[in-house]
Amino acid sequence: MTNLPVLIAGAGIAGLTAAVALARAGVPVVLVERRAGFSEVGAGLQLSPNATSVLDALGLAAGVGRHAVAPRRLDIRHFGGADPYAGMPMRSLPEPDAAPFWCLKRADLQTALLDAARMTPGVRLLVGRSVKAIGQHAGAVSVTVESGRGQAETIEASAVIGADGLWSAVRRIVGDTSQPRFLGYEAWRTLLPVAAVAPFASSPAVNLWLGTAGHAVHYPVAEGREINLVLIRSAQEPSPEWTREGDPARLDAVRKAAAAPLRGLIEAAPGWQVWSLFDCAPAAMAHGRVALIGDAAHPVLPFLAQGAGLAIEDAGLLAQLLPAAWQADGQAGGEGARAVPDALKRFASLRAARCARVQETGRSNGRMYHAGFPLALARDLVLKQLGDAGMRKRYGWLYGWRLPAKA
Repeated sequence: MTNLPVLIAGAGIAGLTAAVALARAGVPVVLVERRAGFSEVGAGLQLSPNATSVLDALGLAAGVGRHAVAPRRLDIRHFGGADPYAGMPMRSLPEPDAAPFWCLKRADLQTALLDAARMTPGVRLLVGRSVKAIGQHAGAVSVTVESGRGQAETIEASAVIGADGLWSAVRRIVGDTSQPRFLGYEAWRTLLPVAAVAPFASSPAVNLWLGTAGHAVHYPVAEGREINLVLIRSAQEPSPEWTREGDPARLDAVRKAAAAPLRGLIEAAPGWQVWSLFDCAPAAMAHGRVALIGDAAHPVLPFLAQGAGLAIEDAGLLAQLLPAAWQADGQAGGEGARAVPDALKRFASLRAARCARVQETGRSNGRMYHAGFPLALARDLVLKQLGDAGMRKRYGWLYGWRLPAKA
């Protein structure tokens, strides 16, 4: 019996990483993307060692790291105060398996992964198509995909990986009707040329500013040529669009409350893109021959900088578990083929607790970042007492995760 390919829905960070990793392990992949093109404007991201170690294990670190900045530390400030009062080192510790922290543009990460996918034999990329139906039967999956013009085709696959984001169609098709919930915040993002900012902002560091109505974070990207700035502020209702251009006048209150160095960055912004922030309960990650990864399974709020990291972890572990099962499944054939569903079930069991913990820690950070008096005072005292070493130890469980030697 000829082994069927694995179909991956969604060519974002999760889907591209999974496609490259599986194809390099010998599993052919059909990668289906709803969009007809690829673009990420005004967005940066952080990759901590739990993610960069996976990219290294998959042979992707060189391509991704080419445009990254390795920050020396995280500095925490009050929104209206200029001097850091807490933080932690972000350069790798002298450990045998040390992996770097990276800051980079989302577009640079996406481009590196897309280039790898296009250069990897066994990856077939279908753009401008959406998954409309999934039927599991007799050791295989039938997937109906539809183009923007309404043309439908059916693809037979050995498994389906839903990597199609917060508003996942695959998640809905397998019966999870949980709806993302608006949190009352929106993220304003911009990229500034380094020549337009004060020297403190161009140094290799992540800067976090905490305030009651919102917070800000900025760090250098694009090999230090640009600064990624994100403002999180309160909003009455979500935008009807996934992203929209922001009117700088709506940031007047935030700008006036900011310390002078941060105010200078806000005023230098050449333009803004705005995202509404949503949360959603974690999904079951395995449904027979269907698995969910990344934001389709466990959307993470941007208060822990782990959305991309968890997606990369998912992809790396999936590529460890699925290839041998895919081979065995094809040899068994028919109704007796249980290797792939069993592998996906094991994948889900290995990921559930960690992903739920990361989600909840992100939510907790959001509450802490925006706390008012007296909770903010207690927060500041704890952060000061922890110090650099205490802060790094506090997140050791997060940054220290590595792909298991044997999954």
